[in-house]
Amino acid sequence: MEIRRLATPEEYLEAERLQQAVWHFPDREVIPLNELVMLQKHGGHVFGAFEGGKMTGFCFGNPAYRDGKAYHYSRMLGVLPGSQDSGIGHQLKLQQRQYVLEQGLDLVMWTFDPLQSRNAYLNIEKLGCVVRDYVVNVYPASDSQFNRGLESDRFTPEWWIKSRRVKERLAGKRKPHDLDAWVPVLAGRANDKGLLEPEVARLKLREKRVRIEIPDDIDHVKKKNLQVAQKWRFETREAFVAYFKRGYVVTGLATKPEVDRRRSFYLLEKGLRVR
Repeated sequence: MEIRRLATPEEYLEAERLQQAVWHFPDREVIPLNELVMLQKHGGHVFGAFEGGKMTGFCFGNPAYRDGKAYHYSRMLGVLPGSQDSGIGHQLKLQQRQYVLEQGLDLVMWTFDPLQSRNAYLNIEKLGCVVRDYVVNVYPASDSQFNRGLESDRFTPEWWIKSRRVKERLAGKRKPHDLDAWVPVLAGRANDKGLLEPEVARLKLREKRVRIEIPDDIDHVKKKNLQVAQKWRFETREAFVAYFKRGYVVTGLATKPEVDRRRSFYLLEKGLRVR
C-alpha cells in the first residue's frame, strides 16, 4: 500500500467517487474536486491510500483556530467497503499525524458518531484520542445512509499527537480494561426479540470511573428496529451531555463477548489531564 498526496484531476475525481461509495452521499454532500485542490494548495492535505493503482481510502483536513488555540481539523476519512478492517484508516491517520507535526501543531480534532463502535475503537483505543465534547444533531439535513433515521449527534475527539498517551497507544501499549472497575451509567438489556435496548441512564453518579454502553453494531440495530436505535441515540445523548458537563472524559472503549453478540462500553474518568 502507498499513501501519498493526490496530484492529478483523475485522482481528485476518484476521491469524489470514493465518498459516494463509502457514505452514499447525495451529490450536494460530496466535497468536490475544486475544494480538495484548494485545501491541498493552502495549508491542508488530501492523502490517498493506493493498492495496485486503485484508491482504497483517503483523508483530508486543514489548519484551524478556536479559543486562542491553533490546531488541525481532520474533515473526512473514508475507506472503501471490503477494505475497512485492513488497517488503511489507521495508516492514513499516522500519515496525517506526521504532516501535522511538521506544521508545528500538537492537536488534531474531528467528529464521529458516538454510536459507531468501530470508529470509536480506532479513535480511542488505537490512536489514543480523548473525548469531552458532545454536539447534538450536527448535520440536520444530511441524507447519508449512516445519518438516515437518527439525529446526527457527534463526538469531537482530541488527538494530542505529542502526548505520552498517544505515543503509547501508537506503539501498541494498551492494558486490558477491567469492566468491574467502572460503574455503569447506562447499560443494555435484551428485549423479547433478543435485541439490546438501553435502560434509563443514571445521571447522578459521583464515582471517578463510570461506563456507558452503546450497541456494538448500530447499523444492524437500525435495520432490525429503528425505534430501538433511536432510543440508544437519546439515552446515550443524555448520559454523555450530563457527565461531560461534570468534567468526565472518555478515555477508553472496552468490549465484552457474550453468546451471539459482543457488547461495547465507553469508559469515562473524572479529574483527568487530557494532554
